Amino acid sequence: MPVYNGAATIGASIEALLAQTFGDFELIVSDNASTDSTGAVVQALACRDARIRYVRQATNVGANKNYSFVAGAACGDYLKWASASDWCAPTFLERCLMALERDVGAVLAVPRTRLFEGDLSNARDYPHDVEVLDPTPAGRLVHLNRVIQLNNAMNGLIRLAALRRTRLIEPYEQADMVLMGHLALLGKFLLVDEPLFYRRMEPSTATALQDPDAVRRHIFPRPTSRALLQQWKRHAGWFRAAFAAPMPAAERVRVLRYLARGLYWDRQVLAADLGGVWRCAIRRSG
Repeated sequence: MPVYNGAATIGASIEALLAQTFGDFELIVSDNASTDSTGAVVQALACRDARIRYVRQATNVGANKNYSFVAGAACGDYLKWASASDWCAPTFLERCLMALERDVGAVLAVPRTRLFEGDLSNARDYPHDVEVLDPTPAGRLVHLNRVIQLNNAMNGLIRLAALRRTRLIEPYEQADMVLMGHLALLGKFLLVDEPLFYRRMEPSTATALQDPDAVRRHIFPRPTSRALLQQWKRHAGWFRAAFAAPMPAAERVRVLRYLARGLYWDRQVLAADLGGVWRCAIRRSG
């Protein structure tokens, strides 16, 4: 559970995880140098339950790096990323684990999602959860990119061995989608047909509801040149995944052709990215 200034909601999120019917897990909470009482809330819960391990980052390293940090610190066979503002039904882990143990070709299992604001009483079903069952890597990648809207799948249960074969969530925008694409190249995504994941959809917790500047600060808390060329970095991430994932040569060609078309479709966005570098250079020279 990576968190930054989540004192208002993290208690309920942790309590929901501690109440899971499958309880053999460690909960790693990485506090991204919060300035509120997040640490105190977590440490009070850790005194009651030895499954909680609290880590505090010395500085705010950005959300993407904090997500990657907890994945690097995890051990065991499976990992679930848990938001400090969402809520999981008691059988979330049990049902996802059962699905993965039944299908060795799957890398991820996630239940259906309900969205809410404020409290759970107004939760509503989300109709676009994804299942990726295509037998080929290229088919899975194309299907995922065609149907995914909110990236709820990242909150599912993931085989840690598969996750270790990726570059996790790199520090650029939409790196979570690149990670999901890499995982889809490695195996299937299973959908557990029960609404067990409750996602808070508020501007303070969901980047999908934030403006571009807020999203950038979410990844890069301090101004840095690393925030340039975000779309180029995203496409580079796709190609790295395509070359890293094991697959027959003909299948790799299919994936690379699909990604090359993506470069063409995004040509105007990529040109604007280069324009951003030019404008930054002019400001610095002035």
